[in-house]
Amino acid sequence: MIYELMSSGNIVRLPDAMAVPGLPKTKAPIVVVLLPYNRILIGTSSYLNGEKWEWGKIGEERRAEVFLYQNQSLTLAVEGFHSIFLNDEVVSELRKSLLSQLELPGDHMSTILILKRLLRNDVADIMSGETLKDEQFVLDLIERDLSVKQAYWGIRFALARNDYASVARIKTWIKSVGNLFDEVGQAMQMWFSLTDLPGGKEMAELEGLSFTLDDLQRMNSQRSRPVVLFSRTGYLVLSEQSLEKSETIFRIWLFLPLHLWNELREKRKLSIREIVSASWGYIDARDAMREMEYYGKKTQTTTSPN
Repeated sequence: MIYELMSSGNIVRLPDAMAVPGLPKTKAPIVVVLLPYNRILIGTSSYLNGEKWEWGKIGEERRAEVFLYQNQSLTLAVEGFHSIFLNDEVVSELRKSLLSQLELPGDHMSTILILKRLLRNDVADIMSGETLKDEQFVLDLIERDLSVKQAYWGIRFALARNDYASVARIKTWIKSVGNLFDEVGQAMQMWFSLTDLPGGKEMAELEGLSFTLDDLQRMNSQRSRPVVLFSRTGYLVLSEQSLEKSETIFRIWLFLPLHLWNELREKRKLSIREIVSASWGYIDARDAMREMEYYGKKTQTTTSPN
């Protein structure tokens, strides 16, 4: 699939047979975007059906890897020129174009063996023996329980990325919280920032929950983590996490409405770190389930065990 970024900020589809110099010679699915200043953005599949995006000058082999995230814009800095900006709608459309050509990532059996050990319900009772091996049967079965479905895709995607920290977070969520996050009216919310404070959009959302800039600055000034701040709408938690194999530390801002805080802290006696881990695990799983919908090549198995 070949696109061109227009001056309006939109992209237009070009003929797939169009000759573009410098494209990698591959039979794998590919998405190409022609950019201003003779630049190009290329999306291909990587190990285990993941996505890989690179950009650079047309005709040159050396390109820089970039990461595209659903519903987030992308800015590419070009030396000597204005930056190239792709809005969030364009980024989402490009990712969907690439993922629609790919098979679902991850391995079913590795996923279901982990998931079954976490479950204590009728879905787990049905998963035994030959039923575990039948991927389509399991996919149909988990439609009965939203939390189980989210956990399945969260674990499967995490294993495909070798992200065992995410698997651990999802385990914490399933074992300590379960379907509570999906049942409550006002949901918990989580934001991440590499800087001391969240960005403008996130800051506006926090202000809408009655937390001011002064509140966040005061929390950030505390030397110990996690830090908890109460307001009339709920509790805001500030925690930190280091990037794997890096000294870079990012901040996690977690909002819990009063009823969720009381349930998790007072009734279930979870530590603040457990609450942060479980909340993050839920978001990992929820986002993975949504991401699954973008993949075009679904499992074709139709046989169900007797």
